[in-house]
Order: sequence, then C-alpha cells, then structure tokens
Amino acid sequence: MTWLDATLERVFAPGYLDRLEDYSIEEIRVMRAECQSAETAVSFLRRVAKGRLDIIHASLDRREDGSTPTDLTALVEDLPAIIAAGPPRPAGPGRLAVQMAPDMEADELTAELDAILDAGKIGELPTMPVDTLRAVAGQLTAVESRISDSRRALHERIDRLQAEIVNRYKTGKASVDGLLP
Repeated sequence: MTWLDATLERVFAPGYLDRLEDYSIEEIRVMRAECQSAETAVSFLRRVAKGRLDIIHASLDRREDGSTPTDLTALVEDLPAIIAAGPPRPAGPGRLAVQMAPDMEADELTAELDAILDAGKIGELPTMPVDTLRAVAGQLTAVESRISDSRRALHERIDRLQAEIVNRYKTGKASVDGLLP
C-alpha cells in the first residue's frame, strides 16, 4: 500500500471529521495539512492522467480524421499543442495549488497509470490499433474519474477543517496570540 493509499484510507474513514470540537486547533491543523498533502498528490495524478488522455485522444482524432498515424517524432513535437488543446477549465474560481507536485517519488504515485500507459507504450501509439487506443482511453478515463472524485472529497474535508479553524477564531476559542512565539 502506498503512502497515498494509506492516507486516503485514513482521511476517508467514517468518523474522520466527527467530533472536531473535541480536537485542539493544532490537531485540526495537522488533519488539514494531511488532507492538503494528499490533495497535492491526487491533483498531480489527475494532471498526469489528463495529459495521457489528451495524447490518446489526439492520436484517435488523427486517425478518425483519416490522417495516417504519425511517427513518434511528430507526436513529441505536437505535445505542447495537444496538452494546450485539452478540455476547457470548469467554470468557477478553482483552487490555487500550493505545490505542483507531491514531496515524494512520482513513480510510486503513477504506478497505476504507468500500468495502463507508460512511456514505452506512448512510444507505440502510432502503431497501436484503434481498438487498443480506445480501450486505453477507457481505462484512463475510469482512473481519472476516480481520482477526480477523491480530489473533490479531499476539498470537502479541507473546507470543513478550515471552517472549524475559522470558527474557533471567530468565537474566541482560539487566539492569534497562540500563533506567536
């Protein structure tokens, strides 16, 4: 079990957010930091999954447009345009990432995605049959959807923990003086 799997299991466990009023503000901050760290890792994974999906879809689009599959060099040259042409950002303010990548080895995080489409398989895209490309796209879509669900659930937990911290300051149960050395 990876660090991320263990962390998600813990923060998604029933009762993780129960009885927040019984925790000290320091404990709540630790819980929030744990959720934020997991969210950074999950967001990183989501970006990797989306990038691989964009590459697969670009390859499928070329074939469906009647173009012949391009060679790997052309695919690499087109990567900036492929990634930039991905789906539009959803409406809303979004969230500013504190970190762009987690403080851990990416290989541990991307193992599931690599099992579906690693660098070696990306190199084979020009020769992959369309049915294989569609199957890979389906697998990546399923993983990306699961990752996105986890990300949303983490944001809900972070928001709830942040609201508890803010409430403590508003009600006087916590003081800014406690932050000073």
